[in-house]
Amino acid sequence: MKEKLEFLIEVHKLKEIPRSGWVLMKVEKPETIADHIFHVAIFGWIIGREKGLKAERLIKIGLVHDLCEVYAGDMTPFLYWDGLDREKKEDEAILLKGVRLSREEKEKRSREKFEKEKESFLKLLSPLEPKLRGEFFSLWLSLKKRFPEEGKLMKQIDRIQTLLQAILYFGPKEISGGTSWWELTEEIVEDELLLELLKVIQRRFYGKVRDYKRNKKLEKILDFVLKVGRLKEIPRLYWVLRGIKNPETVAGHIFTLSIMAWVFGRERGELNQEKFLKMALCHELSAVYTGDTTPYDRILPKDEKEREEVLKKMIRLSKKEKEWIFLKDYKTEKRALEKLTKGLDRATRKEILDLWHEYRTRNSLEAKFLGQLNILAVLLQGLLYEKKYKEFSASPLWEWAFENCDDKICVSLMDEMKKKFYG
Repeated sequence: MKEKLEFLIEVHKLKEIPRSGWVLMKVEKPETIADHIFHVAIFGWIIGREKGLKAERLIKIGLVHDLCEVYAGDMTPFLYWDGLDREKKEDEAILLKGVRLSREEKEKRSREKFEKEKESFLKLLSPLEPKLRGEFFSLWLSLKKRFPEEGKLMKQIDRIQTLLQAILYFGPKEISGGTSWWELTEEIVEDELLLELLKVIQRRFYGKVRDYKRNKKLEKILDFVLKVGRLKEIPRLYWVLRGIKNPETVAGHIFTLSIMAWVFGRERGELNQEKFLKMALCHELSAVYTGDTTPYDRILPKDEKEREEVLKKMIRLSKKEKEWIFLKDYKTEKRALEKLTKGLDRATRKEILDLWHEYRTRNSLEAKFLGQLNILAVLLQGLLYEKKYKEFSASPLWEWAFENCDDKICVSLMDEMKKKFYG
């Protein structure tokens, strides 16, 4: 358990590392690596359904594909800026369009990037048990080598997600949005379905596309993926209320819980692992429309000083208050999720809604265990903030965890957290 906790603490760093390409391009509050990983994982799952590929493998490849950047940093393949200065207008124009490199130079840089990332990833995985370490590494390698089909597809989806993010940040115009994202995306995308998706993206953001035959299903999938991306911009309310600067996003939290579901779900053989991972990805998608909430934010005192005092302790609610808040939140979140998934095909929509319902009502083994892991994901983030900010206390989170976590794995993880953070 000590080794798994060390791994999770290192992985948490990705929630504070912005993607380097966007930093270079001066994007205000760019997505973090963790945000990006979440987006790619859910993107791959939804597209993979259309291809009939293994969902568990697609999700895991999405979750693992950039974990190496904990140590390697974000080595974006889209922009090569050796000797260029973003402050100079002439260099800015080059960066926007993308630096042109020979095939030999591209291959050389690609090899160097792979070796550095491989070394970094093996360092990150070193504390884990051999079987888990081997699973993480083999899935990471499948994307890097684009084999088998799931790895090949996720490599292309990773590139398309970056293209979409560039369009959203800079707009579709050539000068403001650049051309390098499109050019490099077209170099790697060869899957027929994804080529069709690129046409859908072109039509949505650029207007008319030659020989375009409308694909309503892919249009709705694109719409869903774009809306889910909003979770990368929504800060977690618990931390906002307590004055944490630049807190994790909803997407960042989902990333953490998904990694924890993978790491600890393997220890529970009776769980459906694919379902468990999907549930982790789905559990807070409703926040796209509801924003992030807590069970008590609507009943906090309006006076700022009174509120600060209340937030220092665990907020106790009566049984009647808990029932009222649960029913109100359940109905609001359900409507939001129904709106979010409205355009998806019936089977996909039903699966997402069913997974969310199970989680909210805790009516399955997967939901009960994930509910406890979710509490510990919040506790771990709180402990990291407590270490970083002296004025913040994780005491209320400990109370919450002690009162709600009785699973043996969760109790063991809590014990390890106490040793790690308090000696």
